[in-house]
Amino acid sequence: MLLASDALVTDYSALMFDYALLDRPIVVHADDWGAFAASRGAYFDITADAPGHVSRSYRELAWLFASGTWQDREAERLRAGFRERYCEFEDGRAAERVVRLLMLGERGGALLPAARRTAGAGARPETLVER
Repeated sequence: MLLASDALVTDYSALMFDYALLDRPIVVHADDWGAFAASRGAYFDITADAPGHVSRSYRELAWLFASGTWQDREAERLRAGFRERYCEFEDGRAAERVVRLLMLGERGGALLPAARRTAGAGARPETLVER
């Protein structure tokens, strides 16, 4: 379903981290953030560090979509920042590395964060660090 959707509307689900990898708009609907954070706790304030616009009421959520704001430049900027902070190790080859290590017994390593990779390194073996 993620691949078929144009946008994600979510509350505090970790699904937003997976969806961010698609680089498509995300709207966080946080109408009960204060109560949620107080009763269940949170690792960080998703309303302050959101991957897109945040709505705090159904009226605001409807406005974000009716106005087109859900996919504006600010949404792109927020999403890019979120991906930079939380998706730095994603290169599209995680499953391949798991298969190579667990099923084929190949030794590899951990992927370097994007900030530490050399320009143009992509997913070449040189970007792996031996553990």
